[in-house]
Amino acid sequence: MEFDVSSLNGIKSALDLFRTAMGAAKEAKDMLPDSDEKEAFSKSLEAAEKAVALAEAEAAKSLGYQLCQCTFPPQIMLSQGYDDNSEEKFRCSKCSKSWPPPEQSMEMNYKSPFP
Repeated sequence: MEFDVSSLNGIKSALDLFRTAMGAAKEAKDMLPDSDEKEAFSKSLEAAEKAVALAEAEAAKSLGYQLCQCTFPPQIMLSQGYDDNSEEKFRCSKCSKSWPPPEQSMEMNYKSPFP
């Protein structure tokens, strides 16, 4: 799948702009007096934040990034370089899970049936 770099930059810019607007809305919410409307506004902001995080995860997935399912929306796993077999390794910044998972040696798991 090929992507136009300018389109990707546009998506990133839009998500960054939305996050900035969310930050301003949170600051404005904090200045409101406690009320049912403030609580409703707070819940709407939380839903919007989840929607942005989900959009970021979907965009990352479409670009070939691994996703960690330790949270919802999923966390984007970042590259940690390559292993000895030239396979790219990824790590979740939230829970530190790595992908692909480490392989366990058969010798380490083998238990002889003989005493």
